[in-house]
Amino acid sequence: MIIPLIFVAIGLSMIFNEAIKGKISKKIKEVSADGLENITATFAGQNVNKDKEDFKGANLDAVFGGVKLDLRGANIDKEAVIKASSIFGGIEIFVPTNVNVKVKATPIFGGVSDKSLSNKENEKTIYVDAFCMFGGVDIK
Repeated sequence: MIIPLIFVAIGLSMIFNEAIKGKISKKIKEVSADGLENITATFAGQNVNKDKEDFKGANLDAVFGGVKLDLRGANIDKEAVIKASSIFGGIEIFVPTNVNVKVKATPIFGGVSDKSLSNKENEKTIYVDAFCMFGGVDIK
C-alpha cells in the first residue's frame, strides 16, 4: 500500500513542480541552446575550474560519483544555464558572489541546497535545472 502512494506522490510532485516553477523552466529553455559543455562523473570524480574562461552553461551528470564545478573566476556574460543530474552521486557548484541563482529542482529521495549569496541587484543570473535521485546538488 505504501509503494503505490510513493509513486503517486512522485508523479504529483513532477506535475505541480512544473506548474510552480514554470517561469524558470521557460527561461531555461530560452537561454540554453546547443553548445553546453558536458561534464560527467560515473563511479569517479570530476573537478572542473572555469577560472578566466567564458561560461555559457553546462550539463553536469553524476552517477555514483561526484562533480565539482568552480565558477568563481569565470566570465559570465549575462545569463548561464546549468543542467545538473545527480543519481546516487553529488554535485557541488561554486558560483561568484556577483550573480543571482535561480533553481528549478526535481528531487526524488535527494535534494538541492542553495547557499549562494544571491542579491537581486546583480545583473547576471545562473539558472540551475536540477534532477536528484538518491543524490544531491549543492550550490555555494
